Amino acid sequence: MKRGWELDEKNKTKNEYKFRRTKLSKKKNMLYKLTGLCCLLSGLFCLLIAPSLAQVPENNGYAGDKPLKTYIHDTVKGDLYYTAGSSYYSGKAYPGDTYKVNHNFDLPEGATIKLARLYNYWTWSSEGMEGRNPEMKLSFDGQELEPDREYSDRKGWGSYDYPSGTWAYDVSSCITGSGTFTTEIENIGPDASCVCIEGVGLLIVYEDPDGRNIEYWINEGADELNSQMDENGSPLYYTAPNQTICEMLRPALQFPIRSATLWTITQSGNWENNTLIVNDKKFTGICDGKPYPDLEIDERNVTDCLKAGENIILFQAAGDYVISSGSFLVVEKDLLAEESKSSTEEASEKSEETGSTPETSGTESKKAPGFGFVFAPALLTGRKLVLGLRDKKAGK
Repeated sequence: MKRGWELDEKNKTKNEYKFRRTKLSKKKNMLYKLTGLCCLLSGLFCLLIAPSLAQVPENNGYAGDKPLKTYIHDTVKGDLYYTAGSSYYSGKAYPGDTYKVNHNFDLPEGATIKLARLYNYWTWSSEGMEGRNPEMKLSFDGQELEPDREYSDRKGWGSYDYPSGTWAYDVSSCITGSGTFTTEIENIGPDASCVCIEGVGLLIVYEDPDGRNIEYWINEGADELNSQMDENGSPLYYTAPNQTICEMLRPALQFPIRSATLWTITQSGNWENNTLIVNDKKFTGICDGKPYPDLEIDERNVTDCLKAGENIILFQAAGDYVISSGSFLVVEKDLLAEESKSSTEEASEKSEETGSTPETSGTESKKAPGFGFVFAPALLTGRKLVLGLRDKKAGK
């Protein structure tokens, strides 16, 4: 009996221990679950507030902070010509790799070259994973040249901080007439370096006795822009579309004009929402992948968009990565209208100085003081002479 009681007590104790252990295990499992849930909620919270807590870069190269610069503003009787020739996107060019492009140009008979410029458009220059300025050797028709202007821009923070740019060369002395001109570019940087060539542009201004009377602006540069948004409409790179606007040109015009043509050069910006703004007129779809997606050349008539006085021409990036690289404006002058306007203004100024006008100058003597008083005695004297002459004849 005693032994049975001891067994019952032993089993009871064992069951109580098992119960307590099971209960404790359930509490631990619940605690683990609560801990896991808290960690999950904390992680989600961090993800939600991360964009607002992220530090905005002090210098963000993706903002519109490098307006294009005017290389020259001048007038000429002739015209302006621009082409990308047989340009193409190179992909990554490593040391020893060469890029070759041809440009054809037909100079009108009797015309002469006023100036010629060559543009090397490049992007994503790096050594390994680090961005670096490229080292390139360029030859034009076999003549090695150094750029006279170097423009570049880069993201300036975080990953993929690779510079892009436009290098400009003076080739005026290399072109004397029509022909096919060959450009070769070689990467001469360190072993691990690479650079991508977007294309090469050739711009020529020539004088022609039978040409048009034009005023022209040549603006050059490189301004990286990126206003890409995430699925929630927040900027991925801390730059909204109102911050990715590059000033392309700010020409001051004298009217009247006959016509105006604008060239807009961009790299890597084949996004339909990119916008050209000429004063209050907006043009979307200017980055349409022509001549190809890595180099867009937009040429359009902007005569009706311009005004007398100061004008402003902008490029707005509304999407992914793009580089503003060039803006050329050609305005055909109306010289006859200008001369007529000038003559009218001169005549008006002279009239204001003398106090007379063509309508009143012929009647001023009639309005002169004393004119009637002098004229009346003269009539009386003349009448007396006539009567005296008649009496004298009658006496004979």
